[in-house]
Amino acid sequence: MVAGSPRASSVPTAPGGAHIAVGESSDASPTASATSAPAAASASAGASAAATASATPIDSTAALPTGPTFQPLDLFATPSPPPARGAQRTDPAFAADPRRPMPVQSPEWLQVKAAGRVALVHGKVQVLDGGANPLSSPTTGDALPAARTLDTIWTRWVVEPPGYGTDEMGNRFSNLNYWNMCSAGATTVALYYWQALTGHPNVTGTEGYFLEPYAAEATAWPTPGPTVALAADGSRLGTYWSGSDTVSGFTANGRGFLMYLATQTQPPAWQTTGMVVYARADGTPLYPTRGGPRPNIMTALNWEASNNDPQNWIEAWYTSVIRPDPTLARDLTVAVTLDVGRDGVPVIAALDTFDLPNWQNGSATPHIRHAVAIVGYDNAANPPTFTYIDTCGRACNNRGGNTNGQVHVIAQSQMVKAIRDTVGSGFVW
Repeated sequence: MVAGSPRASSVPTAPGGAHIAVGESSDASPTASATSAPAAASASAGASAAATASATPIDSTAALPTGPTFQPLDLFATPSPPPARGAQRTDPAFAADPRRPMPVQSPEWLQVKAAGRVALVHGKVQVLDGGANPLSSPTTGDALPAARTLDTIWTRWVVEPPGYGTDEMGNRFSNLNYWNMCSAGATTVALYYWQALTGHPNVTGTEGYFLEPYAAEATAWPTPGPTVALAADGSRLGTYWSGSDTVSGFTANGRGFLMYLATQTQPPAWQTTGMVVYARADGTPLYPTRGGPRPNIMTALNWEASNNDPQNWIEAWYTSVIRPDPTLARDLTVAVTLDVGRDGVPVIAALDTFDLPNWQNGSATPHIRHAVAIVGYDNAANPPTFTYIDTCGRACNNRGGNTNGQVHVIAQSQMVKAIRDTVGSGFVW
């Protein structure tokens, strides 16, 4: 079978719920098992989504102020220096990814986004009127709930493939890269909700063989490197994953799409495939990979959420708030309230594991660059909390506070601390 070829899959029901993602140590075309981007979950859903879900073009002459009490998020903070050398020894910095440049979003669109006026209404991205209150429902006018968590029945079981074992075809493999796929894992979680609301991308049905694109990175296969299944002609096949598997002893979801993101997605701006970095700027292969940085998360999210729309994908939905933002705590709470409480999609945090409860290990708690999907909030709790999904399962993080399929709750102040800590980066919303 052609790698990553999507199979028919029913679209999940729209997520909801009344209350309530870079594991990643940072920094030649694929073989015949290469694939094109996943299609919508079904032909009918895809056709409907294509007609309704493209972003509304921004009118730069429109009035920018929103409700009189809404303070726009700070999308224009000045970047901070890279982590200190001591942190780099634990988790190498990989801020620059020249083969995967982050597209430039227009100041006009960023102002509208910062004002909370980009909304997802009935599966269609819309720009709210200048006088609208972004903290109210665009369909009912009701104030957004003080607490909401998206349905996590499916997404809580998005768990990255283990670093060794057998794939779905029974092929044995050993691959250190698989311990560093949290950027693709958190992005998979986020895009599941887009599939539920718009019909694409095909998170629940993508399957096939997936192989690291070292050749596309203009580098050699690392030696030593991953041990993967071979085709009859001796070429590397990679490992086989689908929308659901039980090879880890539990039902894991979305590994096919996760591996598609990690190895094959290619927005038009990118010179190579996959949102994960497999080589240094000088062409030296990385094994294991450093994972995928926040700009790659943002770029891949927009490309896939747009249904690979070549015209509108850059400003399809997502942008970043970086950690030097002086109002980061307020902005993160507002972003999660808007995305989760109003629009039904997660926010991805690029952070430091040192501050996450499921990574605590006393004095041995690590500083690792990581990504999680924030799927819920409770602004009325004491203290206020966020709910997040961490796709680094028990195999890659066997600390006492971490289990497969677990949904985690954290104080909002602690999540902010994690974003601001040594190898934190910001959030994508």
